[in-house]
Amino acid sequence: MNKLTLIGTPLGNIEDISIRILKALFSFDVILAEDTRNFIKLRNILAERFPELIKNLELDIDHKPELISYREQNHNRVVSHILKLIEEGKKIGLISDAGMPTISDPGFKLVEEVLRNRFEVDVIPGPTAIETALSISGLPTDRFTLLGFLPREKGKIKKLISQNIHNTVVVYESPYRVVKTLEIISELLPSVKVSACNDLTKKFQKAYRGNIKDVLSQLKNEKKIVGEWVIVLAQV
Repeated sequence: MNKLTLIGTPLGNIEDISIRILKALFSFDVILAEDTRNFIKLRNILAERFPELIKNLELDIDHKPELISYREQNHNRVVSHILKLIEEGKKIGLISDAGMPTISDPGFKLVEEVLRNRFEVDVIPGPTAIETALSISGLPTDRFTLLGFLPREKGKIKKLISQNIHNTVVVYESPYRVVKTLEIISELLPSVKVSACNDLTKKFQKAYRGNIKDVLSQLKNEKKIVGEWVIVLAQV
């Protein structure tokens, strides 16, 4: 069947890999990746860590698919080539740098284009930062809104948060702006509850929980703030 397959990859802990994902990464003809170097690194780690499993699944540990860099910036340049490969019946997988492609990720443009051209889209699910952060937040998860990365302007941040805080809100933030963003939100909602998560699934996973001012205090005591953050907010 002529289709594109979305492939989830581990957020950080390589042991979160699934059998289906492993089979795809070591058998597909073409892999579309945000950064092809990250795919090569992932494949090499898998080959080193799970050689017997790969052998038992009758996969070729030395398999090297065609690699195509797919990013929002080059969508228009590469989409026609990708569609041609799908039409030829190639097994094509789309991965992001970590987690599920198309979730707060430009891959949705490719999915839209594939469907518009009457091809199929399949998925091999993997973990997402959203569900992982929500599950350990201690905040309501029955209704939530993902806002992704917030705008830079203070007024736009406050407007977006105030429009959505009737649900639990999930946002992504860089290490350079996580404190500033929480400071802006605290001006708007000084008693909002927060869970700020970092290095999800990794050895040094962190989750700072509590009133927003308490979480800010904990973050400011960090010697160095690194890695992307997932912030969960709720008025409870």
